[in-house]
Amino acid sequence: MRLQIATILLFIITTVSGQEPNCKVQLDSAKTLFKKEQNCSQEELDKFDYNQIKDILNNILKLDPNNAEVRYFLGYTYSRINSRDGRNMTISSPILTMKSSEEFEKVNKLTPKYTGEIITLDPYSKISSEWGSLGMNYLYNNKRDSAIWAFEEGKKRGGFGNFILAMNRKMLDACSENSILITSGDNFTIPLWYLQTIENYRKDISVINISLLNTKWYPNYLEKHKIIKFDLSTQYIDTISGVLPWSDSTITINHFSWKVKPSLSDHYILRGDKIFLSLLKQNNFERDIYFTLGFTESSRLGLGDYLSTQIVIDKLTLQEKLKSEFSDYYNSITKLLMLSKYVNVNSHDELESFDYIRYNVFDKLNICLNENEKTNARELLKLLDKYSNEKKYPYKPDAKKYLDSIREYLK
Repeated sequence: MRLQIATILLFIITTVSGQEPNCKVQLDSAKTLFKKEQNCSQEELDKFDYNQIKDILNNILKLDPNNAEVRYFLGYTYSRINSRDGRNMTISSPILTMKSSEEFEKVNKLTPKYTGEIITLDPYSKISSEWGSLGMNYLYNNKRDSAIWAFEEGKKRGGFGNFILAMNRKMLDACSENSILITSGDNFTIPLWYLQTIENYRKDISVINISLLNTKWYPNYLEKHKIIKFDLSTQYIDTISGVLPWSDSTITINHFSWKVKPSLSDHYILRGDKIFLSLLKQNNFERDIYFTLGFTESSRLGLGDYLSTQIVIDKLTLQEKLKSEFSDYYNSITKLLMLSKYVNVNSHDELESFDYIRYNVFDKLNICLNENEKTNARELLKLLDKYSNEKKYPYKPDAKKYLDSIREYLK
């Protein structure tokens, strides 16, 4: 039945385009089918048939094997077939991981700087994500040697870029000993798994992915491997539903109180939110807690007002925030800007991550100008020019306009 649907769709496409196979029309059709997932309920996603999309894309490649965008979408399609989301990470297939990775590797070979439509991650990051997810699958199933193989294979195939790894090392370096680092997104989670698994780097830190707390397997994995503890029993956590009714509530832990608002549709919180609260209660603020970049306010459960920035991570600080000395900031931001030498300028995601660092400098420039510290502002501009030359690392139009206005003001 699936093959019949794909065949009929191909017939309609080729007929509409005047009997001559039109790769663009076929690709647009595959994209349309793929994007239908965005409007699907969880139940519909579980039944979503990505195989029909795979068949269309493979048929296009028979006509145009060097079409990088087709291969990019095919790589994502294999990825979705393998593991639609984090719930199925622990049963992901090495064969499908290989298929997905090979498509992204071909994209990078055909067009090192991919310019086609991006779903979420660029081809380099997606290779990291595929092999990192397989690595976690093996870690969950107590196959450490296989996990090491998966992470190393991902690196060998073009994932886990030097800049991303270096930036994630800086994140770990910024954490205190035996602390908890709450992460969000593949680019600020999977490289951390790589560093702790392959390099044994800062294994004293408990890396907790906020999204995976919504799954059934991940909280169990964290407790079983003594990465973290919860104040709720494993048996109870297993019964928590995906969505829970919630209204504005005051949470108190060890004499500290704050308000937690609904994180979903103004009336609910997610299963992961409930488990995150359990983590916080059990920790009782005994271990320092940090957040990576990339969090929405709702996913931090109202703790945003109590975070002190450390450039690449934020620290949960219950006391009054201390203002750092400019010299301390200057030294820290210099070390981060020096990572520019590792940036893969063909990677959209690496440039975006580098922009996190550059835009932090912009924020500091604002502070300096508001406090009439023009000398400090000029020193920061020199740093940007030295390690972030805009000819090699172009700014987005609004950022360039902002920077040019500062240069003019400081003349």
